[in-house]
Amino acid sequence: MIDIEIGRTPTGGRQFPIAFRLEFIHQWDAATARGARTRLLREHNLARATVRRWLRSRDEGEFTGLTSVTREERSLRRMENADRAELARLRKENAALKHKVAQGEAVQEILGKAYELLEGITTSSTTDDEPEIPPALLSATEYANWLERNKLY
Repeated sequence: MIDIEIGRTPTGGRQFPIAFRLEFIHQWDAATARGARTRLLREHNLARATVRRWLRSRDEGEFTGLTSVTREERSLRRMENADRAELARLRKENAALKHKVAQGEAVQEILGKAYELLEGITTSSTTDDEPEIPPALLSATEYANWLERNKLY
């Protein structure tokens, strides 16, 4: 049995001190016999998900150095639910804006290529030195010259 007092939150939930968590994890790791861990969970009235969260925190190194951190320092580092919700909203908005920027860049690239294509068509059609006159409006000598130029004689 762990002799560390468990506190209560303002809403009445249990609040486990770091020392309790560390001692419990130590006992959890030492429990190797069949059913020992289940007995430990029942003894302290804990859910397996809570223990998994504590084990994950220990593996990520969150418990190292926390025993000397004061309650005020921990509360300053704690993120409130409203902050979490705003962070999730901002991340979603950021992803949507990145998607829009990518679409805008793709559209800009396509428009640039279309402009180059149209410019190439325009410059190639205006490179002729003489204006294009329909053959029906040409005089006889101009028509003969036109036939010769286009190798249609």
